[in-house]
Amino acid sequence: MNLNELQIEQLFQFTRKHYVEWYDLQSELVDHLANGIEQQWQENSKVRFEDALQIEFKKFGVFGFMDVVEERQKSLGKKYSKLIWKHVLDFFKIPKIFMLVLFSATLFYLLRAIDVATDYFSITLGLMLISLAIAATVSSYRKKKREQRNKEKKWLFKDIIMGYGLSSGIGLIPFHFFNILLTRTSSFSNINAWLLGVMSFCFVLMCIMLYVMLLVIPKKVEEYLEETYPEYQLVKQHVNQDIL
Repeated sequence: MNLNELQIEQLFQFTRKHYVEWYDLQSELVDHLANGIEQQWQENSKVRFEDALQIEFKKFGVFGFMDVVEERQKSLGKKYSKLIWKHVLDFFKIPKIFMLVLFSATLFYLLRAIDVATDYFSITLGLMLISLAIAATVSSYRKKKREQRNKEKKWLFKDIIMGYGLSSGIGLIPFHFFNILLTRTSSFSNINAWLLGVMSFCFVLMCIMLYVMLLVIPKKVEEYLEETYPEYQLVKQHVNQDIL
């Protein structure tokens, strides 16, 4: 015996009921549950669908699907980290490396020329980075709302890409980096030239990382989703047809 379309939809509803909101994980779990139920029916065709489902669900343990979700989050999180570093390392290749050197040198000489209370610089820097994080958060929120209105499927990797770092404060790391070091001096001109050079380079590098996370990768999200999920375009087209 094979599951019919209604039973398959019931399995999708079952996964959503147990807090699995991403279509890619839902599909994987539904496939696993369906195979298990059909195998039970091969052994005993009289087993009710609901009973067979509960038997399969119990195999996931006390925490149900949560362990599967956590494992997939870790796996896709590592994939996303590699993606970030891939783009960041592009700035160590010609011609982008010239930009990295130029920005670092410009920041170095700019800071050496500053001979004012560093509190004002810290506040200004903090406000700039906070504004950037808020703008990225608002943009991500609007995209999610638009997807909800269009009844688009949720994909775990897309949520990781669009939301990573915004809620955890990663966007303020450069600010904290400078703030910690500047508490030890009253002026940038008092800092050792080599140390200030390293600080300038690290700050520019972290800003590049933020640029990659907040702008570069989100713009290519569709491309990365197609690489991660072979069925992504088919599902998206099906959703668009339903809307029409």
